[in-house]
Amino acid sequence: MTGMPAQGAMTEQARSLRDFNRYYSQRIGLLTDRYLGQDRPLSEARLLYEIGAGAALRDLRGRLGWDSGYLSRSLRSLEGQGLVQLRTAETDGRVRIAELTAAGTAELAELDRRSTAAAAELLAPLTGTQRAELIAAQRRTRRLLRLATVTIEGMGADSAAARECLTGYAAELSHRFPEGYDSRALADPAELGGTGGAFLVAHEQGRPVGCGGIRTLGPGVAELCHLWVHGDARGLGLGRRLLAELERQAVTRGLHTVRLGTHRSLPEAAALYRSAGYREIPAYGDSPYNQVCFERTVAGGVPGGSPPSLDGRRFRAVAEVDGGEVGAETAFDYRERDGEISAAYSGGSVRRGHLVGTRDGDTLDFRYVQLNTAGETSTGHCHSRISMLPDGRLRLHETWSWESRTGSGTSTVEEIPYR
Repeated sequence: MTGMPAQGAMTEQARSLRDFNRYYSQRIGLLTDRYLGQDRPLSEARLLYEIGAGAALRDLRGRLGWDSGYLSRSLRSLEGQGLVQLRTAETDGRVRIAELTAAGTAELAELDRRSTAAAAELLAPLTGTQRAELIAAQRRTRRLLRLATVTIEGMGADSAAARECLTGYAAELSHRFPEGYDSRALADPAELGGTGGAFLVAHEQGRPVGCGGIRTLGPGVAELCHLWVHGDARGLGLGRRLLAELERQAVTRGLHTVRLGTHRSLPEAAALYRSAGYREIPAYGDSPYNQVCFERTVAGGVPGGSPPSLDGRRFRAVAEVDGGEVGAETAFDYRERDGEISAAYSGGSVRRGHLVGTRDGDTLDFRYVQLNTAGETSTGHCHSRISMLPDGRLRLHETWSWESRTGSGTSTVEEIPYR
């Protein structure tokens, strides 16, 4: 199970984030009441943007996270400037719509022009490589911040949010499976609750974007089912986060083993489970959709419930890695302290490499840079899940992707004794 980072590391990371927020908000002019040189603060400029071609007030409140009073005051200000007008929706008299006037449309166009010019001015001193690096970092930041703001909560599998997710889940499988998908195969909501089950729904800005459930399959065994993430929220790491939380739910119910089945048409699902430490097992049950089955021990397999420190341990890949440079001759020497991990590695096609990152429970998140025997350097990003082998050695189940070139994959490294 994953846990919170060490308190010292978390405090330092929070300080770093706050420092960046202070710098960036001042640098792009968020602290002035004349955003981009116009006669209004950022909040009103953003409201003009959100209204766009017209928007219901309730939708504006949800998108901006504003309360009714603040939104009303901002709208009155823009009305007073002749930029916005309000009307009642034609189809529902209870719904109020905000629209831009002709002057408001012109003002939004000017705002867009100034905003683009300000961004271009900020980027101009950088080289093309530096600009690409900044944009790539910005995309990673956005992805991680989105993941951080997603909430996951347990609720009945027959709740409105759960039904919305399960409807999306069934529709997608019906489209992707060659034989289609019969929604009657969905688990009984009663099995996904109470003392023997759980159902989780993930929300982003109030919108359901993912789900998953567990139910008791037998003594000490849980079955994971209906793990799904909306297409708009994929690539954030939400599937892995839901999986970890469902495993925690299983442990709290005294279920030490999680079992599941997936379809051959969902290779990305199988890759997720393998990278999370699941091993393939023979098919079980009578579902025609469970064509590839997996199992993982989530409690009781590691003394004390958490893998020990990586500090001072050496690892080696169990096989050559397709699409990568690490191979069976590559050895990793790990160090770990206060939630931070690092390793130096070499061997095979890798002349020298270094990785650095963080540990959260049994999950590692790190970046690596390496020099190969041809004299070429490359960089990448990796998530790794720690498990323990029957003989007490540790195993790392890795999902990696290059950042300096195209390509991604999975690999497994196991602890070896120092010679």
